Amino acid sequence: MSIRSSRTEEARAARARRASRSAPSAASDSPATESGSKSARAKAPPADDWAFVERVLASPVADAVYVWGPPGTGKTFAACHADRGGRELFNVTLTPETPAAELRGFFVPRGVEFVWQDGVFVEAMRKGARLVINEVAHASADVLAILHPLLESRETARLTLPNLETVVPAPGFQVVCTDNLPPDHLPPALRDRFKSLLHVDRPHPAALERLRPGLREAALRTFDLEPERAVSVRGWLAVQAFEAELGAEGSLRAVFGGDRGAQLFEALSLGAA
Repeated sequence: MSIRSSRTEEARAARARRASRSAPSAASDSPATESGSKSARAKAPPADDWAFVERVLASPVADAVYVWGPPGTGKTFAACHADRGGRELFNVTLTPETPAAELRGFFVPRGVEFVWQDGVFVEAMRKGARLVINEVAHASADVLAILHPLLESRETARLTLPNLETVVPAPGFQVVCTDNLPPDHLPPALRDRFKSLLHVDRPHPAALERLRPGLREAALRTFDLEPERAVSVRGWLAVQAFEAELGAEGSLRAVFGGDRGAQLFEALSLGAA
């Protein structure tokens, strides 16, 4: 072999080695590795315990709080039942179709004139109440426009109504928003207005106490399954409500459907659910 041919072969080998190092390995493309990377990406930050969450909710400093975590953990329950210090409670759940006027207020006919009717947001502001807003990530742009001034600091929070009245929150006014999504999914301008961000990932103890012991254990085990198979405490409470009438197997079928209900009944019978 000539010197030129030898150098050509060496160059080809070097290029092959570089390509081998830069190319993804077979292992990195395997389902197991891909699943592991997805799991790592999906791993949530450490959660707060419920005692701490309720302590924050009861604090007079916590005038704008965001509580997030999986469905059925008891976020709304805690937001509504944590010590309110004598304040009234208003509770509303948002959808993308919830109109801003329903929350802010609107004119209604009365005799030969139209008079202003406060919506739930304004009523809560006037009374210095706790306002619980569920599924806040689903708020429309119009609703966000009136949420922003509600979540401002106490010195600047105010809302001007279509009748030109400007409402300033009464002392004690508090907004607690709940959602399944982490705060990163909120618009930055909204996220920045929360004084406290709280994450929960376990069922509320008060919800678990409502279940009989066998279902309580099942609820804890099935809560930790992958999202598409996990069962919230809300589902187990529904099963318990049906049991007296439909029995164990029938109540599971009624709540979870035939196939999933049969799987859970078998698991419960074996003590594995």
